[in-house]
Amino acid sequence: MLEVATSEGLRSTIHANDTYAIPPGHDEWVVGSEPFVAVEFLGTASYGQPSRGMHART
Repeated sequence: MLEVATSEGLRSTIHANDTYAIPPGHDEWVVGSEPFVAVEFLGTASYGQPSRGMHART
């Protein structure tokens, strides 16, 4: 399990096979002795957006 606390004070626990989106400004830690393994994908909120500091190519 993974425990997550946001900068707004919200807390949630992520269990095996859960889907989740964790916003910036958070702290997280593993609960128990089992390792937490995740496969993360880029969320649709940022997909296709230019990177910060990206300049036009000429």
